[in-house]
Amino acid sequence: MNIYTQVCGLVIIGLLLYFYKKQPTMGLSSEHHFITTLYLIFGCVLLDIASCYFIVNSTRYSRLIVIGVAKLYLLSLQAVAFSTLKYTVSDIVNTKGSRHEKALDRIINGFFVGGLLVTAYLPLDYYYDGAALYSYGNAAIATYFFTIVYILGVVVSAVVLRAHIKKRKINALLVWMTIWCITAVIQYIRPKLLIVSFAACIGALIMFFEMENPQGAISRRTGHFSSAVIRDYLDFLYQNRESFSVMMISFKTTGDVATENKMLRKTIEMLSEFLFNIDTAKVFDTAEGYFLLVFENTDFMESTKFKIATYFQSVEDNPDIADAITLLNPYYTIVPNSRIAEDADELMMLLSNYIPSNRDVLTKNEVVVTADTMLEMRMRKQIEKMVVEAMEDDRIEVYFQPIYNISTGTFTGAEALVRIRLLDGTIVFPNDFIPIVEETGRIIPLSDSIYKKVLSFIKSYRVEKLGIEKIELNLSVKQGESPVFVNRFLELLEKNAVTPSLLNFEITETSSLQSKENLLVNMEKLRAHGISFSLDDFGAGSSNLNYMIDMPIEIVKLDKYLTEEYFNNPKAQAIVKTVVEMAHSMEIRIIAEGIERQEQLDAMKELGVDYIQGFLFSHPLPEHEFLKFIQKANLKI
Repeated sequence: MNIYTQVCGLVIIGLLLYFYKKQPTMGLSSEHHFITTLYLIFGCVLLDIASCYFIVNSTRYSRLIVIGVAKLYLLSLQAVAFSTLKYTVSDIVNTKGSRHEKALDRIINGFFVGGLLVTAYLPLDYYYDGAALYSYGNAAIATYFFTIVYILGVVVSAVVLRAHIKKRKINALLVWMTIWCITAVIQYIRPKLLIVSFAACIGALIMFFEMENPQGAISRRTGHFSSAVIRDYLDFLYQNRESFSVMMISFKTTGDVATENKMLRKTIEMLSEFLFNIDTAKVFDTAEGYFLLVFENTDFMESTKFKIATYFQSVEDNPDIADAITLLNPYYTIVPNSRIAEDADELMMLLSNYIPSNRDVLTKNEVVVTADTMLEMRMRKQIEKMVVEAMEDDRIEVYFQPIYNISTGTFTGAEALVRIRLLDGTIVFPNDFIPIVEETGRIIPLSDSIYKKVLSFIKSYRVEKLGIEKIELNLSVKQGESPVFVNRFLELLEKNAVTPSLLNFEITETSSLQSKENLLVNMEKLRAHGISFSLDDFGAGSSNLNYMIDMPIEIVKLDKYLTEEYFNNPKAQAIVKTVVEMAHSMEIRIIAEGIERQEQLDAMKELGVDYIQGFLFSHPLPEHEFLKFIQKANLKI
């Protein structure tokens, strides 16, 4: 009796079960079905060996026992094939399935039970001539039929549901089914080769290394679950409609970059070791310097947070790590109820918005994310989507607000201001979307779109012939500090044949500036080509004076709020007068924004302001209305 392949199969499955059970798992549906399939394959191989033994020794046992063991083997083959089908669709039917799909699943389960009953009822016989042995009869034919049905089910499901099943899983399953079919044909042709059950072991081995090795879900750095499986686990919880809580532990740095990296590694190692003591949550190492704890039982989150906070407090006296705690302050982002997010993607996006950086000003060491927070984030995402769609559909419009030159009595400039036109014709103003696209980085492609439109406008209408000396463009700090910005903008200038001296970039004081050196270098490069700069919204920020000193600006624009306060507040009057005198002493010109009344204009003239911008003269105008306004206002002089 040649059962070497079956014994090898038993060893393979035994080792897989040993290593699988030794490692922590996340409890996913696919994991449950895979371990079930391993046990069934193990039983199938044992029954294959037992079947061979009883057929070879059939003279020593009753025929009923021999047939019974042989039928059990056939039934186990069907069970393995059916379990493989269930494993294939486990993440779909168990979680994503609709009511009809789950009803279909119950019908398939019934079909499986019916197949077992039919096989158990039908007659079976066996053959052994001292060399070859096999079973035959209607029960064997039924087993071939049902097993082929399940194998075809695996193949069809893998193809039809490929959008919902990982590509690696599909490929591994198809290889497994191919091997199984080939070995079945070989064993049918040469009964001496008992390799069908062994083929199931090889298939399980392939699936283990391709998809189901628990070690693949573990971070080599910390030993916790890795970032690669966070999405799978959260998907599983959401699709099973389970409520859970999440706590993210990140770090707000206060040291320099070199110190930060060293301390961060030390802190992560320390915290990682402690988190192995937490058995109330699944711990994920994101590989980005923070940990994610997921509590399926929401009652344990507060007590766990207290344990972690107590631990950090207890180690502050340790000289080896006290610096790490000081420089890398633990920061907790808490989601008490996962139902505030619709799915795993939305939850991960929400959490990513609450990872502090070394530039964040945090007054507390935690934030609790509520349903209101989620609503605000959805609104921001809708606005971002609106901007992207407007760029794609060319619904970005540029309006121009004239700037009055007090010395000449003409309009010698204009500020280009962006608008978005919705599909229903509604105009969206920049205050509603600029702050959001600044944060998300969409400001760069949006600015590129605006620059192209403004340069095309200047090229088409030659506004300098109408007395326009400067068109002012808002320059995002993110754009201005980009190392590729200057070359890209100069290429646009050359393409549109626009004189650089016609352009002035407005820069606003901001806390988002990351590389002041890059910004200054880019400003000097553009100045060398004739482009000037102005400081926008002076008086709205807290450190504009530094910008006046450090940056090569030629114009300061008084913020509308400061201009209004000039007429109501003696302190504001003193500040504005000082700023105007200081700017003129530095050969910097002044633009007063927000001028709406004639007496305001007269006061600004008396103060010595150089330019006026406001509704007194005009609201921001579309291109053609702006041209008409300038022609009428300037050409009458």
